[in-house]
Amino acid sequence: MIKRVVIPPYDKYELSTFVVKNETVYIGHYGAAGSTVEEQLENILKDLEKDLREINLTLENVVKLTIILKDIQDFRKIHGVWTKYFKEGNYPVRTTITSDFIDDTCLIQIEGVACYNF
Repeated sequence: MIKRVVIPPYDKYELSTFVVKNETVYIGHYGAAGSTVEEQLENILKDLEKDLREINLTLENVVKLTIILKDIQDFRKIHGVWTKYFKEGNYPVRTTITSDFIDDTCLIQIEGVACYNF
């Protein structure tokens, strides 16, 4: 069975926040406001953390995140925020890519995978 979870503001975009199949949770796109890439990532991870609680998970359940940066020069800037939310020994797999975004103020987005049991 596939369970689709829609948490605002994603309900107005006709897409799921999470899709759950068996014990695997597919995390849809997350972006956030902020004037710097660090501030945007901080807000993204706070939102993700809050939304994961809605389905009885935490950031410790995240096994993979794809970081999408507007500017690859921001790669080193995100590390401090990353280690604030993910602790050594519990880092998820991470892939970082770049992309243009429709919104010029968007500097970073994420998507990923979490699991209930691993």
